Amino acid sequence: MDDLVQARPDHVPAELVVDADIYNLPGGEADPQCAWRALQGPGSLSWSPRNGGHWIANTPEAVFRFLRDFENLSALQLSIPPVDMGDALIPNQSDPPAHGDYRRNVMAFFTSDAVDAMAPDVRELCVELIEELRPLGQCEFVMDFAFRFPLGIFLRMMGLPDADRMYLRRLSEAFTDSAEVEKKTAAALELEAYIDRAIDERIARPRDDAITAITRFTINGRPYTRSEMRGNVRQHMAAGLDTVAGMLGFIVLHLARYPEQADYVRSRLGDEDAMHQIVQEFLRRFTIVNPSRRVVRDFIHDNITLKKGDMIIMPIAFFNLDEGRESPEEVDFARANKRHVSFGSGPHACAGALLAREEIRIFLEEWLTRMPQVRIDPDHPPRLQALPLNQVRELRLNWNV
Repeated sequence: MDDLVQARPDHVPAELVVDADIYNLPGGEADPQCAWRALQGPGSLSWSPRNGGHWIANTPEAVFRFLRDFENLSALQLSIPPVDMGDALIPNQSDPPAHGDYRRNVMAFFTSDAVDAMAPDVRELCVELIEELRPLGQCEFVMDFAFRFPLGIFLRMMGLPDADRMYLRRLSEAFTDSAEVEKKTAAALELEAYIDRAIDERIARPRDDAITAITRFTINGRPYTRSEMRGNVRQHMAAGLDTVAGMLGFIVLHLARYPEQADYVRSRLGDEDAMHQIVQEFLRRFTIVNPSRRVVRDFIHDNITLKKGDMIIMPIAFFNLDEGRESPEEVDFARANKRHVSFGSGPHACAGALLAREEIRIFLEEWLTRMPQVRIDPDHPPRLQALPLNQVRELRLNWNV
C-alpha cells in the first residue's frame, strides 16, 4: 500500500488512496454489485493508482452529481485506462451541445411508437430462442440465450446477418472486459472495418434498416462523416449487449436461486403496472454499467482538487444499493423506493432505456410462461465478475423436460 500511496499524483491527498483494481474486485465472483459497494470509502471521493490512476465517486450524491456534470467532466473518453477507441460512440461519447443533436437523430429509433412497432419482432425472437432450448433440459444461459437475444434484436434492426453474432460478441468482449490497451485497440479496429463494409453496402444499395438511416443522418446541416456513422452503429451494438444481456443473466440467476420470487413474477405477468415495478426493481438491484468520465478543467469537490486530465469512475451500486434503503441488497418487488440510475442520469441517460425495459418485460413473460422452473447445475457453479461492465460469465441451468 505504501508503494500505491507514493504513486499518487501530487494533488491527491495520501489518505484518499485505495488499493482498487476495477478489473479484479474482491467478491466479484459472488456478487458484482455488492463487490462494488464494498469499495465505497468514507468520503465522497477516493483515488486508485491502478489502471493508469483514477478517482472513484464514493457516495450516492457524488455519483448522481458527476453523472450530470458536463461543465467539468467529458464523455469523450470513457475507458479506464484511457485508450484510443477509434470512432467515438455516437451519441454516448460526445458532450453537450453536440450530444443533443446526435441524440435527437437516434431517438427516432426509440420513441414509444417505434418500440411498440418492434415489440412483435422482439417477442418472436424471444419465443424462438426459448423453444429451441426448452426440449434440451439444459443450457449455458449466457451464450445460449442472454447474448443471442439482444444481439439478435440489434442485428435485425441494423439488417446484419445473424451468422455474425458470435464474431461480434467476441469483439465486444475483447474491448469491454480487458484492461490491456493493445487488446482493446485491436478489437476496436477490427469492428471498425466490419462496420465500414456494412456502410459501403447501404450507400451502394440502400435498404429499410437502421444502418441505411444512419448513412442519411445530418448534424448542423451537414451529412454525418464516416466516423460518425461507424460510431453510431457501434453505440447501438454496445448499448444492447452491455445492459440487456448482462441484466438477463443476473435476473435468471436470481430466479433460479429464489423459486418463490419466480412464482411471484409469474403470477403478475398480466398486470402491466406490477410488471413495470418488477422490471424497475431488477434494474435497481442488478446494475451493469459503471460509467467513467475525464476531467476537462481543474475544479474542487468537497475540498478535493480534481485536475484536468484525471479520470473518474462512478459506480452505480453506490446509488442503487444506498445503505439508506432498507436491505438494499435484497430484491423486494414491494419496495417503495425503486429509484435507480442504471440507465444514467442527465443528458446522457440511455436513449434506448424504453426498448431495454420492453425487452426485459417480454423476456420475463415468455420465459416464465414457457419454461419450467430452472435450476443451477450443481456441478457448474455460476461465474460472475465485477467489472466496469458487470457480468454473469457462465450460468449453466437444467430443468425437467
